[in-house]
Amino acid sequence: MLKRIFLPLENSPYTIAALDYACFIANRQHAEVTGGIFIDMEKVNSSLGKLNPDQSIGWFDSIYDEAISHAKPTIEYLIHSLKDKCEKQNINYSFENEIGMPSSKIVNLSNYYDLIITGVKSDFGLVKKNNGISFLQKILEGSATPVLAVPNYFRAIHNIIIAYDASLTAARALQRFVHIANFANQNIIIVTSSKDSAWAEDNVKRAKDYLLAYGAQNVATDYTEIDIIKVLQSSYFDFADLIVLGSHSQNIVKDIFVGSVTQKLISEAKKPLFIGI
Repeated sequence: MLKRIFLPLENSPYTIAALDYACFIANRQHAEVTGGIFIDMEKVNSSLGKLNPDQSIGWFDSIYDEAISHAKPTIEYLIHSLKDKCEKQNINYSFENEIGMPSSKIVNLSNYYDLIITGVKSDFGLVKKNNGISFLQKILEGSATPVLAVPNYFRAIHNIIIAYDASLTAARALQRFVHIANFANQNIIIVTSSKDSAWAEDNVKRAKDYLLAYGAQNVATDYTEIDIIKVLQSSYFDFADLIVLGSHSQNIVKDIFVGSVTQKLISEAKKPLFIGI
């Protein structure tokens, strides 16, 4: 059951899309959205202020005025964006009390939530550069919470692809997904790639039975000997509103399927990815 969604906020189109996904999921799950405002600034290693009960900002005297004046418009915009979106949809929301904290705090805070939603290439800097994937990698390496990494647009989630190879990371992703999913009006296809058809058929059937036990209704399976990335791109990319997969592993030999697929899809940043930790 999903009750608490953690939404790190930063000034980019990824945050706008992440907010839309957070509201979409919160509405289906009757969950609360908690926003945290993170801004990485040179020479600022602590929060710029605290959010008062009336959602006014109490700035810390220890932070120099230049940093506050530089960050203030962004922080106020992010507070307003989350508040406005949630109130219009009658979604319960809150904020982490500290405002304008560095992104290094996201991992620790996220461990007390059921799901973290962030942009595939969010970077949390006030001055935007060419976005990389280093921040998302830090979350995947350090957090105990599953991640929904989203592109810079929103699309309602109805059609779901689960990339599955029965590895530890793929099995963990499957379990995390069913425990917090709402299967109403959703179509699911479990896809695997293997030259051993008997092994593939057995494992995707077991994965399907597991989903059905949790209330999924429209579940199909597909296995192929073709490279999984090619199959996803040629047959399922247009269909998929969400792709479920395991996080990359330190043991790249053991988890080459999930590791390579995850890294490839993160780098492309075209589809929402539910990544089990």
